[in-house]
Amino acid sequence: MHIYQIEVGDELNAILEEAAARMDTNIESFITQILNRYAIDPHIMEQDEVKNGYTDMGDINLDISNR
Repeated sequence: MHIYQIEVGDELNAILEEAAARMDTNIESFITQILNRYAIDPHIMEQDEVKNGYTDMGDINLDISNR
């Protein structure tokens, strides 16, 4: 296992906190889930996984785009 330290601004932190709370998890686990889902080669993702990814992240993407 590897540990990474990142810095995010207040706006992104608020988005991450809200999204993690909606998923009833902590921010670290939420970020790990995002990386596990989206850092893999998209060509090996099944079509349903891609659809579910857009659905799962839709609220976050919308929130970011409206800021």
